[in-house]
Amino acid sequence: MIGTDNLDAKLLRLLGEKPLHPSEISRKLGVVRTTIQYRLGRLSKASLARKTIRGRKSIWQPVYKNIYNKNRYRVFIGKDIIHAYKQLFKLPHQTVILAIQGSEAAKSSLDNLPALFIKEAHKIFKKREIIMKGISNEKTLGHFNKLDKDMINSHIGRPQGLKMFSDNKFLTSGEVMSTEKFLLLSNPQSRFVLVIKDWGLTKIVNDTLELLFELLDGKNTFDLNSYLKKTKNRLVE
Repeated sequence: MIGTDNLDAKLLRLLGEKPLHPSEISRKLGVVRTTIQYRLGRLSKASLARKTIRGRKSIWQPVYKNIYNKNRYRVFIGKDIIHAYKQLFKLPHQTVILAIQGSEAAKSSLDNLPALFIKEAHKIFKKREIIMKGISNEKTLGHFNKLDKDMINSHIGRPQGLKMFSDNKFLTSGEVMSTEKFLLLSNPQSRFVLVIKDWGLTKIVNDTLELLFELLDGKNTFDLNSYLKKTKNRLVE
């Protein structure tokens, strides 16, 4: 029996290969049909899957057709979201990632992603000199204050530039990470990530974020590394 945490992702992956009837899905996944029908209904409400009628049969397919074959659009749910973030590790040397992260998304990422994974990500980013240019808010800093010394030290040293807003902006649970050829839209709190590698769409988003950063040039870039070093020193004292 497949664990329920992974069932939605398994369903979408299977439907991405070929539209199927609920009984076919039940047989292929080894899950009772009533559970499959319930999950399909939930995915339909979330606009992730849809039903069409062929003769007397109801056939299900993902909203994003062939997303698992062409790998242009891919949904990650539950524990599988870690595989979405791992795709950032494959970005070319010195890639600039434009990011917007709400304070709730920052907290959820720290809560839902394993500490060892976060530390490994930092090592890869530093080694590949991947630059993170982000927009966040002052409330996000409070989440860093709650980290232990090792985790804070892991964050220090990454090349990045951060634009900060006051506490009453960007409190959202969502985040965006963008390059010209890669786009990650995430809600870590609900464990949902959409990765897009369609060049037309990714470039539109990336160009828009670049324009936003240009408009914010009047704001001082916040030095997160210096802030984290001071936070670590307070823990040592």
